[in-house]
Amino acid sequence: MALLPSLARFARLVVSLLGLASGAQAQSAAAFDHSHARWSAVLAACVREGGIAYGKLKADHAELDAYLAALHAATPAELAGWSDAQRCAFWINAYNAHCVRRVLDAYPLKSIRRLDGAGGMNTVFAKPFIPMRAHHPGGKDAELALNDIQDGILRKRFKDARVHAALHNGSKSSPKLRAEAYTADELDAQLGEQMRTFINDPARNRIDLGTKELALSEVFKWFAEDFEREARSVPEFLVRYAPAEKAEFLRAAKIRWLPYDWELDDVP
Repeated sequence: MALLPSLARFARLVVSLLGLASGAQAQSAAAFDHSHARWSAVLAACVREGGIAYGKLKADHAELDAYLAALHAATPAELAGWSDAQRCAFWINAYNAHCVRRVLDAYPLKSIRRLDGAGGMNTVFAKPFIPMRAHHPGGKDAELALNDIQDGILRKRFKDARVHAALHNGSKSSPKLRAEAYTADELDAQLGEQMRTFINDPARNRIDLGTKELALSEVFKWFAEDFEREARSVPEFLVRYAPAEKAEFLRAAKIRWLPYDWELDDVP
């Protein structure tokens, strides 16, 4: 009978430790602002019809830097406790915010591709500069490149072709940068709206029944496997987001690829 008090005390200790662990996890999960309010504030102040007022942001980038610091402080253990939507929104915003910051580091410039290194594959998008070593998709102790986020994290882990309309690379041919952050609660609607806007934007894709022209952004060529995975073909993917009367034309037309304009999407 003397064992019973000891067992009771042990049980209370276990419950207490579990409660502490649960509380720590809850506190960790609450530490990151999943509304991405700082990034939304930056976007609301600087996005102008899909372009960015880089000069304005260069003059006052404290809010952007504070947001980047919050991204950098998030640990893999924290992300492991989040939902898929929270993680996906986190990485889309991380890509876009770091791309904007990379431009600011060299601004003024005419094109983000001016930051490419020597050699065809040594682009600005392949250069490591993001101090989030613990999150490297290859398990390396190395800074991330934008391509690590796009290809190693977003495309590999979430497999949603709509992210290609959400990622913004600082060019005039890029899908327009959304004037608000992506959030878990709105992610599905935001991605759907982004893709619909991108596909039906005549400056980036031309689906013209009158001239019988189907001229598409090279985004659909570069990442064709993602669109084909979801809809068997690029035209079938387009059918989901184009007006219904264009479906028959899309399935029969021959695709022409539009030249990609890498000029910086800078606005006054």
